Amino acid sequence: MAKVANAVKSTEVFDARGETDTIRLWENYRDQALMWRAIALLQMPTTLVLVVLSVVLWMTRHVTLNVPAKPLPGVYLAKEIPDTEFVETSTDFVNLIASYQPATARRQFNMAKQMLIEPMLSRFESEMMGIELKAIEQTTRTQLFFADPLETRFERIDDKSVKVSFVGDRLKLVAGQELPAEKTRYTVVLTTIPRHPLNPYGVVVTNVQFENLSKDRSRMVRE
Repeated sequence: MAKVANAVKSTEVFDARGETDTIRLWENYRDQALMWRAIALLQMPTTLVLVVLSVVLWMTRHVTLNVPAKPLPGVYLAKEIPDTEFVETSTDFVNLIASYQPATARRQFNMAKQMLIEPMLSRFESEMMGIELKAIEQTTRTQLFFADPLETRFERIDDKSVKVSFVGDRLKLVAGQELPAEKTRYTVVLTTIPRHPLNPYGVVVTNVQFENLSKDRSRMVRE
């Protein structure tokens, strides 16, 4: 009988999972539970801080929308026109008179003349279209003006006029020879006239001031 009992016992399925494996498995579950609990505890203050920050940002935000007035027939005061329109017009004007080549100077000056009104128009005709343009074509002078965006200044003089100034380096090439660059300031005064299809805001130039900052001398054209 003892031999039969031993034979039956030897045929039983052996349980490989012992007490040690059960404890290790339980410890793994416990470590995972502790990890998720730690994550949950960290999320609570983080969420609270984010909620407070979101509320503060929402309470202190300010939305500013600049909607320029739609151009209509008539004359508009300078105060009714966005700053960007004056800056863009003065930039185009300075580029036409300050950066040129002998072959394009006359065409550029004629385009710049269309942006002027009296009495600046007469001065431009006599000085720029006469003396300056003649010197450019005779000496085959090329000039380039590199404005520094950080030095651009915009100022509203009154309700009818504004002033925009550009500071940069002016480079000249006379008969193929490059002259030393000069620090230069161009100041443009603008106002408005009755608008038309080619000039929706009626922005025109009334005065131009040229200053050679390198040599501390200036030339001004006044109204």
